Amino acid sequence: MLFSAVRGKLLLASSHSIIEFDVDTANVTVLVGHGGSIVYSVDYDYENRYVYFPRYTFGDIVRFPYPSQNIQLQHVVNTSSFPAGVAVDSANDHVYWVVSDGNTLSRCKSDGTNVVVFTSFSDTFMIRLDFTNRWMYIGYFNTGISKSRFDLTDIRMIANFSTQTLCMDIDLIEQRMYWMNIDSDIKSVNVDGSDVKTIFSMHSFTINYAIGVLFGNIYYASRNQLVMMNKSQGSTPTVIYTDTSFIYSIYVFNSTGM
Repeated sequence: MLFSAVRGKLLLASSHSIIEFDVDTANVTVLVGHGGSIVYSVDYDYENRYVYFPRYTFGDIVRFPYPSQNIQLQHVVNTSSFPAGVAVDSANDHVYWVVSDGNTLSRCKSDGTNVVVFTSFSDTFMIRLDFTNRWMYIGYFNTGISKSRFDLTDIRMIANFSTQTLCMDIDLIEQRMYWMNIDSDIKSVNVDGSDVKTIFSMHSFTINYAIGVLFGNIYYASRNQLVMMNKSQGSTPTVIYTDTSFIYSIYVFNSTGM
């Protein structure tokens, strides 16, 4: 079963490579080098078993098979400048992406064909999908988080940012969005926009690029450190891994396998 193979695994994008981190054993495996680009987002195609990520510096999206004994990067699509967020819709064979501080949302087939560009956005940086309920969430680093259907109908804001934010994730079980801003505050909100909470606050200016949530835990990157903490308010963060370079993205395999 796929989920048994990836259960308890995180994928980290460092300055040099995509890394597998086993939460249970703390084993670290370098999966593949990405050419030295910054990688702000990672997503997974559960149906076809590919990891997708945008290469910010190179202006493209690539993928590799995972789990696999023969991991090699495959080019998917060239993007406009500085792709930051990526999300894969396995059911419809679509890959979505947004660029840094951009005004578009783009979509293509998983092989890079049939590119479609949607306009009327601004300050984009992040994107997440809820496959089961068919909702798309887009994060605007100076503004907040919007929610819409995959065809961009029924769009609305569910969270507003007072401080610049570069990372967010969705808990598909709890149906809550989590994000971390540059003041190192971790916040969450129900996907209907209600019950905004501050989970943790360090009151320290740090550019935080990565966050992931699963079950009762939050994982985030603080420069070159991977940190874990409980979702409950007032919990204490614990460093569980230190890399030799910055960690720019975290992908947590969800419990539904979807």
